[in-house]
Amino acid sequence: MSLSAADYRPRDAEHAVLYRVIDEHLDAFLETAKRHADGSPLPEFVEQEFRDFLTCGVLAHGFARLRCTDCAFERFVPFSCKGRGFCPSCGGRRMTECAARLVDEVLPRVPVRQWVLSLPYRLRYLLAWDHALARAVLGVYVRVLLGFQRHRARRYAVRDARSGCVTVIQRFGGGLNLNLHFHTLLFDGVFFAEGEEGALGFRPLPPPNDDEVGVVLARIAARMQRLLERRGLDSGGADLCQADPVVDESPALAGISRASIQGRIALGPRAGARVWRVGDDPRRAVGALDRPPARASRGLRPARERRRAGRGSPAPGTALPLMRSSA
Repeated sequence: MSLSAADYRPRDAEHAVLYRVIDEHLDAFLETAKRHADGSPLPEFVEQEFRDFLTCGVLAHGFARLRCTDCAFERFVPFSCKGRGFCPSCGGRRMTECAARLVDEVLPRVPVRQWVLSLPYRLRYLLAWDHALARAVLGVYVRVLLGFQRHRARRYAVRDARSGCVTVIQRFGGGLNLNLHFHTLLFDGVFFAEGEEGALGFRPLPPPNDDEVGVVLARIAARMQRLLERRGLDSGGADLCQADPVVDESPALAGISRASIQGRIALGPRAGARVWRVGDDPRRAVGALDRPPARASRGLRPARERRRAGRGSPAPGTALPLMRSSA
């Protein structure tokens, strides 16, 4: 039986799996994180995000009373936490609203291609904490993409062409691990002025081939390297952990972030071990715990090359390279 608009069913927040896990283990998690960091607790905003989530959708923590003026039907609607961390309800609602606005009010009716930029471990770690640096890296990435489209347009005798894009910064990977990366919707063509009146025209461009994607990637890597050097974040192979703003602010959060980026367990008796995923071979996972971790993959590389290089990563606490070293 399909649901109609009148068959609204409120979510049962207190019986959801995520809610039960956090409600049962939050205090133990905070205490363990504090103990692993020699008494340094997690930042207050981290605990507050968890506490607020436990009030989201729960009538006992406040609600609005709605009444239909026509039929006098009433309903209690619990308040939401409006969190931006991991609340599925608030995050899903914000995502849906943003997508609807982009489709209905922002993006023109032209072909769009998605580009995704993944980053080296060390950059993920820095950008997750430093939003100003994340914006600067995003600026480098977007300028390369837009310049690439303008250059391709010239091959088809389209001068003074402009493209456009919208980027969403995603902070997690497929296993809810910390993995800051960029999803960009780039117009698959360019706009240009045509005719004496300067009416706006659109010229579709063919899909980029593998060589062109490689050129874009190389430009992004080179410009990002210069950006990091200007900001004093590339020390030419020296110990990059000497200047770590996350450790200075919260050693507990720094340790958890490093482990999460590398797909490892941060706390408890299995700290440093690989996170098991649904569908993994348990025998292979157990065997992997006995092998020394491989060196982290370095630099900005296509997904196929990263898969060929292997999936190993350094142990938690190991200094991670910012970019591929020049050879």
